Amino acid sequence: MTGQSTQQQKILILTAIPHDLRLDREIREIEEAIRRSVRRDFFEIRVRTAVRPQDIRRAIAEERPQIVHFCGHGTTDGSLVLEDDGGNNKNVLPDGLAALFKLHANYVNCVLLNACHSAKPALAISQHINYVIGMNQEINDKAAIAFAQGFYDALGYEALDNQDVFQRAFDEGLVAIQLEDTLEGQIPVIQNKAITETNLQVSFPGVEFKQELNKNFAEILESISTNPNLGRKADYTKLENFLKAQQWKEADCETYRIILQFVGREEQGWMRKEELLNFPCIHLNWIDYLWLKYSNSKFGFSVQQRIWRTIGGQPSKFDGVIHRKLADYLGWRQNHDWLRYDDFTFSLEAKEGHLPSFGYSVQRWDEWEPSFRSFFLRFSACVKEKVVD
Repeated sequence: MTGQSTQQQKILILTAIPHDLRLDREIREIEEAIRRSVRRDFFEIRVRTAVRPQDIRRAIAEERPQIVHFCGHGTTDGSLVLEDDGGNNKNVLPDGLAALFKLHANYVNCVLLNACHSAKPALAISQHINYVIGMNQEINDKAAIAFAQGFYDALGYEALDNQDVFQRAFDEGLVAIQLEDTLEGQIPVIQNKAITETNLQVSFPGVEFKQELNKNFAEILESISTNPNLGRKADYTKLENFLKAQQWKEADCETYRIILQFVGREEQGWMRKEELLNFPCIHLNWIDYLWLKYSNSKFGFSVQQRIWRTIGGQPSKFDGVIHRKLADYLGWRQNHDWLRYDDFTFSLEAKEGHLPSFGYSVQRWDEWEPSFRSFFLRFSACVKEKVVD
């Protein structure tokens, strides 16, 4: 949403598992943030507690809110934990939540799922709702409350007419977390309805970083297979099949094989920096898109780039100290020692950005480090230029 609405904005807060004391505190902090804001007269807060699936359905229909805030628990499969009629846990899957919000897309403008592992339902809901925020892994109570404080503080600020209000509030929430714990600041993610399989506009947490392509991906894929000016062709079928099946190790090896094949270095098993520095952005963007798509934005070159910038790296400059810090964050190093490739975590339980590894498994350090450095700089240039070669 660009610019601030002059209409009354209703915030519907839904809580589950009410015996969790942090939920009471989260509600209190949201109410306090709105109460002290300069735009407090534009907001109305409604709260429903101990919600069951039917309670959520009825509450949204009755209240017709512009903002829906869920605070509670989530599971690793992307379910939100509600209650049944007996007060027991009841898991609600992402598809069910997406179907619910589809019915209310004409007035709900933003959904905030302040629950662990809620990035998957956020992505599903974003098919219908303009802005949806979720958490890509477990988040502690302190960070979740800090994010809510920052988010609603920012909603109450006066904004410029051309300012994206919900993106600004999301960024403020990240800052609130990062002032408490920098690493927790990687957890919230924002999605919007513009994210589709054919027109990618991914919004990442951390610093302002968006990968925007000036063609839709259907056109890009067609160009890859038919444009004689793109040079050597690449077949992404095996990579996509591995990713779709969540065979992450196989997908990682296939990614590196494709890159080697593209520059004609498959037999040698490594490549020179000049070959990488001229690697077509169109192919890097497509490989990155496939990783983002099938990992729910947890893995991908652009995820690694965003983390690099968040921890102090510069897009056009490779720093060895920051590289080691990045490796620690990605889980490539433990206790200052580099892991063996077989000790990587080839599942969605891995750290954010853990994959792809760019040939970590097959190269000696003296080969991998300079080629990774060149590759990193090339992908950074592709993003910065927003080009499709």
